[in-house]
Amino acid sequence: MVRDHLAGLDGFVWSGLVECTLDEPPEPPDGFYLPLVCGTTAKITQGNFGDFSHQGTSAYAFDFSLGVGTPLVAIADGTVHYVYDKTKPGDPCYNGGDASCINKANLVTLLHGDGTTSLYAHLSEVQVGLGDFVPRGEAVGLSGSSGYSTGRHAHVARQEKCEWGTCQSIAVSFVDVPGDGVPKTGQSVTSMNCP
Repeated sequence: MVRDHLAGLDGFVWSGLVECTLDEPPEPPDGFYLPLVCGTTAKITQGNFGDFSHQGTSAYAFDFSLGVGTPLVAIADGTVHYVYDKTKPGDPCYNGGDASCINKANLVTLLHGDGTTSLYAHLSEVQVGLGDFVPRGEAVGLSGSSGYSTGRHAHVARQEKCEWGTCQSIAVSFVDVPGDGVPKTGQSVTSMNCP
């Protein structure tokens, strides 16, 4: 029982939803890098404010043209915050589907030290588990076409922290993209995400 004599309050503290840890929170990222293995080149098939689907919550997302099974790596150190990995081979939404597959994309979100998350979607395979720490440049999964998808690619975005997979995207510039760090539709980029 907790008693606050000054405020005249009595009550109980229940710790059922509290977890104690001695772990230090991750440091804020010193920058964000392309979600590709060091040295990998890919074309941006849809950049920010794209014509097809990068509007509203996905306005600041990037689509990378990649063959199925290409590793996607963390854009900055993070902890796995959300995973959806239920769309398997043989599922009608595994190799791309219509709008009915909107919530069937295999995906991972990482929580970064600055409180933002990064999203990696349309995966063919998830390679991390909830709560795992993933250093920058380490794989989170393999590219694919799961969910509402018109073909093989990876959908990547930085987001406001959210409690589930997809939330409002926010602007991101990549350290390893020349100029302003923001790849444009049609541009080929080469990753320097070399841990």
